[in-house]
Amino acid sequence: MIGLYHAITRKDLSGHTWEAAEAITLGEALRYYTEAPAYGSFREHDLGTLEAGKLADIVVLDQDLFSIAVEDIPKTKVRLTMMDGRVIYQPQPLNAESLI
Repeated sequence: MIGLYHAITRKDLSGHTWEAAEAITLGEALRYYTEAPAYGSFREHDLGTLEAGKLADIVVLDQDLFSIAVEDIPKTKVRLTMMDGRVIYQPQPLNAESLI
């Protein structure tokens, strides 16, 4: 989450700005964290986007990054992580209400 925050704001956690002209959008940052590594490892047909036939490598967050203030992105917590369609991290069991 800190990496996303830095990419979007070009600020460190103390508030110092680094090359503000290099800031990117949240959508771009998420693509650079998902699609780009899959492409870079020659696995874009298996990973990097959510599509039928691809491996389910996903995280579920406790906040919708597109609905919160940019300053709240570093506070966002991972609720669940899946790799190859298997849950590999889940600090507390999820129920349907917790995902809404």
